[in-house]
Amino acid sequence: MSMSISTNQTKSLFLNSKRSSGDIPDLAEPPSTMRTTAEISSSKRDLPPANYSLKVESYSLLLESKIKKYDTGVFEAGGHKWRLSFYPNGKNNGNDYISLYLEIAETDIYPSGWEVNVNFKLFVYDQIRDKYLTIQGVKRFHEMKKEWGFAQFLALETFTNSSNGYLVDDCCVFGTEVFVINYSGNCETISMVKMPLNFTFTWEIKNFSKLNELRYYSQVFNVEGVDWSLVIYPNGTNKNAMDESFSLYMSLADWKSHPTKKPVYAEYRLRALDQVNGNKWFKYQAIDNSYGYSKFMRLKDLYEASKGFIVNDTLIVEVDLLIISVTKVSSNVEHDQNGTKQKHDQNGSTSNCGKQVEAGVRKINAVQGCIIS
Repeated sequence: MSMSISTNQTKSLFLNSKRSSGDIPDLAEPPSTMRTTAEISSSKRDLPPANYSLKVESYSLLLESKIKKYDTGVFEAGGHKWRLSFYPNGKNNGNDYISLYLEIAETDIYPSGWEVNVNFKLFVYDQIRDKYLTIQGVKRFHEMKKEWGFAQFLALETFTNSSNGYLVDDCCVFGTEVFVINYSGNCETISMVKMPLNFTFTWEIKNFSKLNELRYYSQVFNVEGVDWSLVIYPNGTNKNAMDESFSLYMSLADWKSHPTKKPVYAEYRLRALDQVNGNKWFKYQAIDNSYGYSKFMRLKDLYEASKGFIVNDTLIVEVDLLIISVTKVSSNVEHDQNGTKQKHDQNGSTSNCGKQVEAGVRKINAVQGCIIS
């Protein structure tokens, strides 16, 4: 499995630790100096805001009217109601800035203790360059905090300078995008189990010399909740090989029909038993889906009576699962349409995925060998 990491070519701003959490510095600085913080970033883009836009005409008259705050109409996004709040003279005495906020609306019907986690963007349109200055934040809306945004969204000096493109012909455009973070609560726990229960499977293959098919599968056996089978090629996988060999593989059973296609990692040891001398011909293999040996043993060695591998036309092969990965998938967090967060495990009890540290070891029944007759 490979992992790729891409870099973001857009520039973002830096929040000075002395500022309040809702403030940002003057965005008139060159884009090359903009940096980012964990929760807030800025960039410029071509696309307009997807959820809602506010166009202000005759901005100078709005400014002179001494209106402290303008609330837009309510719009819906992510299953919730919202509005934009524009402060032409700045919020909280921020007279040198314009302020822009996102507010969650119509929460009277929400149950007590509600919360809505949101990744939101606020926009101002550069009408000259046809670009949108975008400020992005990730915040938690709840009963005590229904409004998030930026008191120092843009310096008035920068905003009112027509060469910057934000205020042209006494007109400006703002906007927002709202992405509600709905936690699915899906959690996967992986643990590596050494020498799991019933880690040895024995396959007794009778009438071996009469096997005329290309390959044969053992009975499916289960170790730590995973179905496996052994696969043999009595005359090897390559019939054209000059030195014909017996092939032996370990395989995940019914993997294509498995609903989750979860990866399984294992270390195992394959062997053929010397039924006469008590010796074992074995090979060691680490796997991640279905592997083994096309040339596990030369047919000449396999059929040589003194070596004892085939007795009474019966061959015995075994596998030891030395280490196996065990995964457990659970869904334990639910959000209703009103933003209420609930946490449950598969049994309905309260749970926290981040605190679940389980070995995932499950007791299984003894595995029986498969006999081909």
